Amino acid sequence: MTTIAVMWTNVDRAIRALRLRKGWSQEALGAQAGVSREMISRAERGGVAGMTLQSIDRIAAALGASVLVMVRWQGEQLDRLMDAAHAALQETVAALLASLGWEVRVEVSFNQYGDRGRIDLVAYHPDLRILLVIEIKSALGDIQETLGRLDIKVRLARRIARDLGWTDVAAVIPALVIGDSRLARRTVGAHVALFARYAVRGRTALAWLRRPAPPMPTGLLWFTNRPDSHGVTTRRPSRAPKRRDSHVA
Repeated sequence: MTTIAVMWTNVDRAIRALRLRKGWSQEALGAQAGVSREMISRAERGGVAGMTLQSIDRIAAALGASVLVMVRWQGEQLDRLMDAAHAALQETVAALLASLGWEVRVEVSFNQYGDRGRIDLVAYHPDLRILLVIEIKSALGDIQETLGRLDIKVRLARRIARDLGWTDVAAVIPALVIGDSRLARRTVGAHVALFARYAVRGRTALAWLRRPAPPMPTGLLWFTNRPDSHGVTTRRPSRAPKRRDSHVA
């Protein structure tokens, strides 16, 4: 049996310090975060362990802060497991795009005017001259960091494309592919403004990839774990109802 321990280090003191810095009362912070004054009081007295992550995130967001949750499991084994999950998603998405006629490059490194990093997938549609800059996330971590880095990659995309031999790019579209989970879906749903650019989602996004056409979307987003041959997330089959014998042995 695996045990996951969450350590809420200094969260109570951080909330109180940021609240006082703004000159807010507990009631005022509660109003900004959409929670009760009693919840703010409990958080500042070290009671965050009994609160939902959504409530803590709302309090932090009201203070202009963010919450980073870290899971530890068997030393480095979790990193290896997550890397394997990321690689599997990356491979699946690359195969899907290639099957739909996109030219795909995996793990594209760049170093442009001090901005350096790596793009999970870059895909080019030769007929429509569309360039996709794709970020793969097996699990969502720091959302603002993820979206900020993806914005930088999109800004540099045309220069990166030229280095890859794609010299005539008409449109650059960011895409975010996220490992499917209830937490990931709740996170995206709770941050409407942050993900507003990625308005074409799910099956609609996959349908557009099959037949891209104007108007060009500002961003694509879909959830996936083990996509089937059509690029649709395969889910665990529901349990079949137990059959009742028509006779008694």
